[in-house]
Amino acid sequence: MSRRARRRVAILAALAVVVPLTAFRHDLFEKRVRVIAPGVIVRGAWQRPGPLRRMIEREGIRTVVTLTAINAHDPKYVDQERVIRRTGVDWVIVPMRGSTATLDQLAEAADLLANPDRQPVFFHCVGGHHRTNLVHAAYRIRHEGWSAARAWRELERFPWTEPEDALDDRPLIEAFAALHRPSPEEAEDGPQTDLTTSRPIPGGDPAADLGPRRLAMGDGERRRR
Repeated sequence: MSRRARRRVAILAALAVVVPLTAFRHDLFEKRVRVIAPGVIVRGAWQRPGPLRRMIEREGIRTVVTLTAINAHDPKYVDQERVIRRTGVDWVIVPMRGSTATLDQLAEAADLLANPDRQPVFFHCVGGHHRTNLVHAAYRIRHEGWSAARAWRELERFPWTEPEDALDDRPLIEAFAALHRPSPEEAEDGPQTDLTTSRPIPGGDPAADLGPRRLAMGDGERRRR
């Protein structure tokens, strides 16, 4: 066999391994999961059953908050409900439509994250991007007194937050912050966290609000608040 033929065989063999792993990587690995506050809050995308179960066990999650309107027959819903039943955690659905939310939904979700009776909390949308970013910022603003600018700077450190997101997400974050108006000292003082290492950093159209839906621990009964 010639050198060129051997190289082609090697490339095809590598592709035979890499392509399946790429296609099914989210069945094996967690998607966009970051610990916001150890033992308190974790964010991410919609997880496949295996990674979700392992993450719940590792982080001691007590409540999963889903930030999307989803049909109970959707395969993602069915898979997640199965994990919820087996792990016994509480499941709250805040039905945000599209890639945005209302101000009331942001406040509701932020309060869920801040409730010590529910922590540790894992919150997510589908991609772990727009809606998860919005609720992340809402929590910082509503419960930690951050300014919109400071919250946005934190979100910009995520590799999936793109400059174009400032056109849609940042105005909503600013509108939410305008309802709280933290003092300049509260907004700018205090350590920030590098979410890639969990270490302090020196220095520092909306859908109708349908209200949250909940799945009680261990059963499949949906309740509307």
